Amino acid sequence: MISQTLPKITKNITPLFHRRQPTLSEMAGILDLLPQAAILLDMKTKQVLLANSKATELTAFTRVELAQMSIDTLFGNFPNDDEITTFISPVSTRNGTSIDVFTTLNHLDATNSWLLAALIPAEEYHIQQSEIKRLAHRKDETHAMISAIQEPDLHEAVLTALKACQNLTGASILAVFLVDPHNPCIKCTESLGDWQQLPDQINPQEVSSILQTSLWLPGKRTRNVLQRAARVRNLPYLASAPIGQSSSFLGFVIMADAQSTPTENDLLSLQLLADILTNIIQHHSLITNLFDIQRHQEHLIAIGETVNEVIQDGVIQVGNDLTIEKMNPSAEWTLGYATREVYKHPIENILIGAENLIPALQSALNGRPTYSLGNVHLHRRDGDTFLAYVRTIPLTINDRVEGVIILIHDQSEHEQNQILNQQLEQQAFLTEFTAIFAHEIRNPINNISTTVQLMAINLPANESNQDSINRIEHECTRLTQLMQSILAYSRPIENKIEPVDLVGLIDKLLERWRPRMAKVRVQHSLTHAVQNHGIMGTPRTLEQVFANLINNAVEAMSAKGGTLAVNIRFVAPPGEREQLEVSVSDNGPGIPDEIRERIFEPFFTTNTNGNGLGLAIAKRIVTTHKGVIKVASVPGGTVFQVILPAIIL
Repeated sequence: MISQTLPKITKNITPLFHRRQPTLSEMAGILDLLPQAAILLDMKTKQVLLANSKATELTAFTRVELAQMSIDTLFGNFPNDDEITTFISPVSTRNGTSIDVFTTLNHLDATNSWLLAALIPAEEYHIQQSEIKRLAHRKDETHAMISAIQEPDLHEAVLTALKACQNLTGASILAVFLVDPHNPCIKCTESLGDWQQLPDQINPQEVSSILQTSLWLPGKRTRNVLQRAARVRNLPYLASAPIGQSSSFLGFVIMADAQSTPTENDLLSLQLLADILTNIIQHHSLITNLFDIQRHQEHLIAIGETVNEVIQDGVIQVGNDLTIEKMNPSAEWTLGYATREVYKHPIENILIGAENLIPALQSALNGRPTYSLGNVHLHRRDGDTFLAYVRTIPLTINDRVEGVIILIHDQSEHEQNQILNQQLEQQAFLTEFTAIFAHEIRNPINNISTTVQLMAINLPANESNQDSINRIEHECTRLTQLMQSILAYSRPIENKIEPVDLVGLIDKLLERWRPRMAKVRVQHSLTHAVQNHGIMGTPRTLEQVFANLINNAVEAMSAKGGTLAVNIRFVAPPGEREQLEVSVSDNGPGIPDEIRERIFEPFFTTNTNGNGLGLAIAKRIVTTHKGVIKVASVPGGTVFQVILPAIIL
């Protein structure tokens, strides 16, 4: 009060002293305007010049009596330091006693001759200061209560608000009751003070008694279980305020104390607490819902991305302008393009070969999907064509078409499977026919062989026909071996599939061939960059394949010797999974072009001692293992490549 009112008055008085010296009557009128006791002091004479009515009430002296006193007579310890503007000093009163007074000094003129002293009893001053501190404390606690809304944790936010309200009101008991979403009751969720002896829940039937801020006092009728418990415990009061709006009741907050009754400000603080708790709960509920929605969206996105990554069908997303926005890995592998290479490129520049694609896309932009464009032949980046099953589906977001999804199913494998099935059917027929044919022809050959053997025994050793008989017997033997090879070629390949360590299999095979290769001066090597990988297959038949390739290479170099090199490495053709490539190379004379085209045909051979079925059988075995076998040759070297699907061992 002093620090606020007196400066305003002196601010208006001081200019008078700069213009002219005011009269004492003018100063007396000004002093009477002050709300507290005030006196005018003459510092040159150390005398009291004037006093207002409040000063006479404080000291019981008349104005005249005060105006005749010296400063030292009135004040017990008036400071001599001009820098001191506030001090507490005993002030004399008419009855001969003194009272402690808080005094504020204000200089009125430039020479510091006149001082205006404002007086207030020290006890009243301390009460005012306590009130100021209490108001400041109330401001801080109110701010702390409001700031609780920003707490990220709901439990901590509610506790912070309760503690701030407790500091404001001094209430020993505060508790928050919230509607239980799983049970038909309202439960105590947070509390401060000795709440354990009071009920921790209230029935919904009693909610009507707490829909408004209420105060129960002893002698009043109890309307719910909480008020009844407060009466039993002899509490001076029990106040409650609802949490939430009238249309969305969330619960209520309770305030009680074992010693004192609440003031009007305490009830206002309780209402403020209820409003803040409403905001806290709604704020955290909103945040929780947003996080739930975000997690749900992230979950859906993760599912979509996972499906997009692993689905075997190619997925292409195009915008309303029919330019490419995204492709999944299957589409990239199938077409041979990376998304970054074709981003914002017109779709017709990438999907080449589907004549009815653009009309289907226009239809999808109008909300009409095309579930089949039929089987169309599309072109890969390298120019190869493949059979595909294509669909177009509108991409709809909030009932608005934002683009088109194109699904591409590569039918080339299906087409290859159909061809393979036809070949297998033909092979089954050939196997059955060959078995019957071999059985029917084997007996005549055996009869011929037996007859010529008897003829050779019965004829003299120098008989001229012995040479003819030997040739006939040799041809019978060759025919028998040929029939056995034919049966082996036509017989179904053994299909006992198991994981095969290809590196280990070939390493053991080369060890078995080491003596023979040493005899013909052939050196060998095995290199690989394969760790913990192999293939699914039949070890015995795979060994037959690589034994045949090694045998052919050794025979090609047997005249002059040479080097046999086997290399195993990973390859990943576009649109296919990772595979293992086994290359068997030699530095023999090579295979002429006109012969290389036919070496996998049955019965084709340039070896007078061969039957032409070794490579044909090898190709059948590799094909059965879902692989391919290729050959490349130039004068001075030949390389056979066997490519098979890889697995992790």
